[in-house]
Amino acid sequence: MPTSQQLELQTRSKLAKFSNILPQATNHSLTGFGSAYLTSIRHNYRVIDDILSKLMSNAKNNSVAVSGFWHDQNGNTAVIFALSLVAIVTVIGIGFDFSRSQGAKTSIQNAADAAALAIARDPDITPQNLQSRATDFFNANMVGHSFGVNYSITASELSEGAGVSVAVSAEIDTTFSGMVGIPHFAVNTIAEVLYSTTKIELVLALDNTGSMGSNGKIEALRSASHDLIDQLLPEGAAQENVKIGVVPFNYMVRLPTSFKTESWMRFDYVSPNNWNGCIAPRKKPHDTKDSNPNTNAKKFRALPGQGCPEQALTTLTNDRDLLHNTIDQMEANNWTYVPEGLAWGWRVLSKKKPVVDGVGYNDQDWTKIMVLMTDGANTVRWKWPGGHPSATLGTSSATGDLATERLCDRIKAKGILLYTIAFDVGNTNTEDMLLDCATDPGMYFDAENNAQLEVAFSRIAGDISNLRLSR
Repeated sequence: MPTSQQLELQTRSKLAKFSNILPQATNHSLTGFGSAYLTSIRHNYRVIDDILSKLMSNAKNNSVAVSGFWHDQNGNTAVIFALSLVAIVTVIGIGFDFSRSQGAKTSIQNAADAAALAIARDPDITPQNLQSRATDFFNANMVGHSFGVNYSITASELSEGAGVSVAVSAEIDTTFSGMVGIPHFAVNTIAEVLYSTTKIELVLALDNTGSMGSNGKIEALRSASHDLIDQLLPEGAAQENVKIGVVPFNYMVRLPTSFKTESWMRFDYVSPNNWNGCIAPRKKPHDTKDSNPNTNAKKFRALPGQGCPEQALTTLTNDRDLLHNTIDQMEANNWTYVPEGLAWGWRVLSKKKPVVDGVGYNDQDWTKIMVLMTDGANTVRWKWPGGHPSATLGTSSATGDLATERLCDRIKAKGILLYTIAFDVGNTNTEDMLLDCATDPGMYFDAENNAQLEVAFSRIAGDISNLRLSR
């Protein structure tokens, strides 16, 4: 059986190892349980050292007849007790290492999730750069973490192009557990991002009024719209699950002239052969409804080509070139009447006439979405004196605001998700109107400049992409 002196030396040796390890542990940034473990270890180290010193001092100074305390069994018992405390601290130290490894695992999982989302959303990702880009994204999200982590990353596509996967294998260096032969903890984690199977019908109702011609605003709108189309309909990707329509508007909307033969058109003011697509709002109450144009009062009246947008609307399509061309042809001119943009955006999404390209509202496979962007208040009031449409400039916007409110409510009631963007509006009433129009406050964007407009479109495109983490 070891003597008291030998046990004391063994205990002191253990304590010396802890004394060397504690400064290393201090170098790690710790919170929560990890910090509590380390505090406990430091405290117990001091307690054990103090107890051992007192026990040894008392044992040596205790004058026991015959052989003294150093030869008494009780002396060995006291030292064994002190040594057992070292074992307790060792367990606490392992707990500290485990707590630290769990914190590291959380950070690694978060970084893997972020990397998987980033490469899934990146239109420039190819099989050739998938691994390197995933590694770059992962490393960027691990900056500032000092866990002593050695890791390897494996990025891959899921079967049949269903999504992407980022797997991480890591070794977390231990501080105290190495004393019992555990130099590191192994951590394995995986993040998978599935491409959404939700089918999307999206319409962009875009303000093309005269104020958009200043400060590069129409150019910023074109750029943001191009980027959104590229993100939702990436070149070379399967496109059957996304359809996009574009409705440029000012105080009117221009239709494709191919509609001149449709039964829902009225040519009271211009002949079909001379019509260039300008259309008047319907007379109340049909101007804010998705009612079928099956009677003369509900039909759409062709107008002479004066003042309507330069570019006709584009109905739902997955033809990237057609959509980009529509965006390129948008020009800024004339006054603002937001209800016409909303109304025709709704009609493009509807299964009813006049457009009939949309799926039914109850089709569970498809989600209908509208993005409304305007840079100003309603500046026109439409009237029908003698049953004829007439636009009056400079009147109160209250009539247009009321029509906007009705349309927003009716569109949302059909289950259509409605995003709104106030682009450099500078009008509190209009901003409040657009905020109320959105499906929820998080779907309203106040873009004060061109850069913020692009950010708004990018965020909307990201939302529509509907990516989700599966694990």
